[in-house]
Amino acid sequence: MNAMPCHAREAVTAAAMAPPLLHQALSAPPCVRLALASSLTVPLYTHAYPPLPFAKLTVPTSRTASRAPRIRGGSTICRVGGQLVHTRAELKSEPVDVVILTNGPGEVATWVKPVVAQLRRTAEGGAIDMRISVVLAPCPHASGGELQLLQSFDDIDRCQGPDGFFSLLLLGRTQDGWDWRKRGVCIFLGGDQFNTLVLGWRLGYKTLIYAEDAARWPGFVDKYMLRSQEIMLGVPQWARSRCQIVGDLFTDAVGSSPSSVSWALPDKLQSQGQDRYGVPIVGLLPGSKDAKLAIGVPYFMAVADHLHQLLGAQVRFMLPLAPTVTVTELERYANAAHNPLISRFHWASGHFVENQSVKAETISKLQREISEEGLTRSLSEQPRVEELGQLVTERGVSIEIRQQFPPYSLYQGCTICLTTVGTNTAELGTLGVPMLVVLPTYFLETFRGATGGILGLLSAVPGQAGAAMAHFVNLFILNTAGFISWPNRWAGEKIVPELVGEIDPMEVATLAAEYLQSPDLLQIMHNRLLDLQMVQSNCKAGAARSIALAVQQLLQYEA
Repeated sequence: MNAMPCHAREAVTAAAMAPPLLHQALSAPPCVRLALASSLTVPLYTHAYPPLPFAKLTVPTSRTASRAPRIRGGSTICRVGGQLVHTRAELKSEPVDVVILTNGPGEVATWVKPVVAQLRRTAEGGAIDMRISVVLAPCPHASGGELQLLQSFDDIDRCQGPDGFFSLLLLGRTQDGWDWRKRGVCIFLGGDQFNTLVLGWRLGYKTLIYAEDAARWPGFVDKYMLRSQEIMLGVPQWARSRCQIVGDLFTDAVGSSPSSVSWALPDKLQSQGQDRYGVPIVGLLPGSKDAKLAIGVPYFMAVADHLHQLLGAQVRFMLPLAPTVTVTELERYANAAHNPLISRFHWASGHFVENQSVKAETISKLQREISEEGLTRSLSEQPRVEELGQLVTERGVSIEIRQQFPPYSLYQGCTICLTTVGTNTAELGTLGVPMLVVLPTYFLETFRGATGGILGLLSAVPGQAGAAMAHFVNLFILNTAGFISWPNRWAGEKIVPELVGEIDPMEVATLAAEYLQSPDLLQIMHNRLLDLQMVQSNCKAGAARSIALAVQQLLQYEA
């Protein structure tokens, strides 16, 4: 008797774990035995039997066993011992790694968060043993709190700060000595697209890039996920098969929030018998990065002083504090003793008044958490504090400081928002919240690294030479970049007002007062923002889910 082939021996083991009827598989035709062993999608019939449906057989195996055969889930119909056998089992695959590269606070909050949520959902639905890692790349605009924010996401298994980035990129080594699985995918969600190619090559993983403005490496990336049709037009015809238009991740970030509702004032104001615009709430969004906060906090405080002078008590101010910014940092930027720009440009100074009831509640819950579990709370586990306190200017104007992540319900509670450039403009536009985008250029040398290449390196040089180069580069960019806000860039026309230059705070306050006193103008801006968003996202969210499915396909193709 001939020795039993390897595949047949595996079939014996598989049949032993299956229902008793499958023990008859050994007497089945060879193609059936092979199907039992390999669990591939093959036609389970020979010339002696009529054709049966195209099917595959799944045999339960250990999810993490390194030597277990790769088994794909699904139902199987085969003929064994003259009878039809119909079995069903779950997908069990070898472990895989998904490594996400990102950089700034905006990318972490609005790109990484929805994508990792969809990746985890897709992995659990397909019974894929997926480990999600996030690596921060160095970024001149980073706030320094990105790593803490990433650590608060339950869907992420491990993350690394920017300090060990180049060691990982060049040597494949991390600060904590991470191990790497044989198969995986590297995903780009912020930074330099080229880094994704290098890391993918270093780890031997597939690569996927989400392109917001341009697909720069279409011939080298396994999959490009594009925000819009316009980006596809810039891709060579021969490379378009690797590209897919998925829409805007900002839409997913907003849509995944349970607080995503229509733009309106808080209900408590409407319940007082006042109309929608009776007590305007002005949101102040100075940014989340040091360079922006140093200018934006005292500048917008000065705007609040002037706006209060124009409208009196019929206006309220609210500052949604970014999750990567602490109250201590905010107060430092608002204090003339610590921020020399205030006295230099005669902007507003102020101090922070803490909400004592919130402080007591937070301390109590923190002590209880430490005593019960011996662990401090992560950012996501902290109580959802609405009002932290007030930032009070020297003129006595109070600005409510609130913190919530994601902050969309706070944004939607504002009649209008005064914001600087950045991710905030995209989020506000997606929500349909009217805004004025302000970019004071009094101190351009503060912003380093606005461009890459030789000019970016020269701008980062310490001292007066680097400052002069940064001023020149930033001024050139502002004069040639066109629109600075995301809604206007998407539309190719002016939808929201942009004020760029050495703009006096009084000028911003005057324009804001005009909008606040003209509800029709606010409604028109709101409607145009929503119309733009409908066009951008094809009336629905889904970019994050498309990315997760593409990752799954890349892993299956590699298997």
